[in-house]
Amino acid sequence: MTDNNKSIEGIAQSVVDNAKHYVASVSAMSDSNDLSATEDIMSSSGIKLVARGMRIDANLREKLCGHQLSGATMENSISIAGGITSEALAVDTAHLIDSDAWFKRLEVMSGDPGAMRHGLSRLKLPRAILFRLTVARDQRPALYRHLLSVAVISHYLALRLQLKQVTIDNLLIAALCHDLGELYIDPVILGSGHRVTDEERRFIYAHPIMGWLMVHELQGVDAEVAGTIIQHQERLDGSGYPHGKRDDAIGLPGRILAIADVSASIMARFSDHRRLSTLLRLNSKKYDSKVVGLLHEAIVQEAAPASHAECGSKTMKRLADFVTFLDGWSQLNAMTDSAREVSCEFISERMYNLHMIVRQVGFDPDSLDMLLQLANEDAAIATELTVLVDELQFQIADLGREFDRHAPDWAGTINPLVAVALDDWRKQLQDCLES
Repeated sequence: MTDNNKSIEGIAQSVVDNAKHYVASVSAMSDSNDLSATEDIMSSSGIKLVARGMRIDANLREKLCGHQLSGATMENSISIAGGITSEALAVDTAHLIDSDAWFKRLEVMSGDPGAMRHGLSRLKLPRAILFRLTVARDQRPALYRHLLSVAVISHYLALRLQLKQVTIDNLLIAALCHDLGELYIDPVILGSGHRVTDEERRFIYAHPIMGWLMVHELQGVDAEVAGTIIQHQERLDGSGYPHGKRDDAIGLPGRILAIADVSASIMARFSDHRRLSTLLRLNSKKYDSKVVGLLHEAIVQEAAPASHAECGSKTMKRLADFVTFLDGWSQLNAMTDSAREVSCEFISERMYNLHMIVRQVGFDPDSLDMLLQLANEDAAIATELTVLVDELQFQIADLGREFDRHAPDWAGTINPLVAVALDDWRKQLQDCLES
């Protein structure tokens, strides 16, 4: 295990042990829900905070937030009137399917619409999971909808793959829990308008481990569930997190959950089948091809294309900066075997993946003017080019973060000329992000 992985795991354990943001969310529910103590609630130092049977009001809420409590303490000691049940999950899933034309299409194509609509009702979920889902529903409704959406997509894929029922059940539980680690993270960090710092990003990298910590010792939950949760951000090409697993080190349930997670996020943000299709194709090295193929079958190519106005001087500038970035890496490799010298093979792998992305769409760095002309004449090409540039910038930003995370490991150990060249290349990377 690398020092970086140890650091991420340490962050996850510390956040789960502290649980202050989770406790705050639970306590805040007293404003709109009937919360009562099912047993005495004790602080970590042995102080009785709430006596068994007491209703938790605003005064007691402040008292709870003022002491360190574990998540398990809250889950085992508090009852929430009208909390989530397996039956309620099935009802909410049915409503979600009815409200979304694409989910209805998945339901029809699954081969078992009844299972898609009512399957969650058969899950035997521990109290702790139901409690967390109730908190998500009431305090983080966008997170709750995302969990249900991922469960719907995962269920469709599992049915199409004809997995065994026990595997499907484990996958559905993992889908419902995969991002519950976010309940422990400061909601400000996860806010849509917040610009995440490098330090804050470590909490995001740690959230799959938080999810694993929350379920791996729950009685009645198969070990496969925790294993699937911790893999949902891993990628076949090794570019994922928290452990950078690749290929066969990622199980099929983890591969399914990874695709379902990213698909649900894209559709929630853009509601654009064309964008989803393009992004899955551009990232073909990251995801299981058979699973992606089943998803492509259910993608309706009828979304409105991007306007031609999106393809102009700004796009030209972004593409030109990308070409400079690619050339800079080629020059760096010509000067020295930098990947070996800095013991950082991930840079070469990521750059290779970026080259593969642009090759897949026939992008010729020497023919930018022709490409933009085609985009202005063809709406479909305009859409694909816009998605391509956005995806390139996303992956370059991710590469920059990884570069900065690893840089201290090789500082002072490499040839000074290589260090200068790497620094110049890092500046080219930043230019791509700011264009």
